[in-house]
Amino acid sequence: MSKIKLFSGMDFSGKTTIINGINEKIPDTFKVKKKFLTPIDLIENVRKRDTWLSPKEWKPLLQENIQKDIENYKEDGLVLLDSLWIIKYLAGKIEKSDKEDEEEIAILKKLLKNYPEMDSFYIAVSMEERIKRFHERSKSGNEVTGSDKLIMDVDKFERREQIYKNIVLESFPNTKIIDTTNINPEETIKLIIKDKNFIKDM
Repeated sequence: MSKIKLFSGMDFSGKTTIINGINEKIPDTFKVKKKFLTPIDLIENVRKRDTWLSPKEWKPLLQENIQKDIENYKEDGLVLLDSLWIIKYLAGKIEKSDKEDEEEIAILKKLLKNYPEMDSFYIAVSMEERIKRFHERSKSGNEVTGSDKLIMDVDKFERREQIYKNIVLESFPNTKIIDTTNINPEETIKLIIKDKNFIKDM
C-alpha cells in the first residue's frame, strides 16, 4: 500500500477537519499537504496578479506546474494529502463540456496517471449538510471562495461532484467511500484509522 493517504471530496465534505483530526490523534506521524505533493503556489500567485491570464497563458502554466509536482515529489514518509487539485480542476472542465477544453482535458488525464500510488478515501455528505456548513462558514467570517459558492447551484454542484467522484474512482480503484452525513468527525476519524489500507504502512 502507498505512503500517501489521499482524501478527496467536494467542498464542505469535511476533508480538512478529518485530516487535521487524524494528525492530532496520531501526532508526529504524517506530513500534511494540500492540493499538491510539493510546494506549489500557482493558484495563490495567479489570484494575486492584477491581470487576467488568458487560456493560452494559463493552460501551459498549469500543466508545467503539475508536471513539476509529479517530478519533484520524493517519498519521505507518510503523507496526508488534502485533495489533489488536478482532480477538482478536471471535474470542472469536464462538467463545463466546452470543445475548446478537450485537448487540455486529455493532457491532464495523462498527467494524473503519472502521480504516485495513493491510498484513497472519498468523503461524502448530503447536500443538506453541505449547505448548512456553507452558511456556518459565511456567518463565521471565514473566507468564502468562488468555488465554495458553487454550492448555491445544487444541480450544477451535484453534476460536478459525480464527475469528480468518477475521476477519483477511476484513478484510484482502491478508494474507500465514507459517508459522513450521520457520523461526526470523531467517529469518522476512528473509522479511518482502523482501515486496513490506512494502517498498512504505519
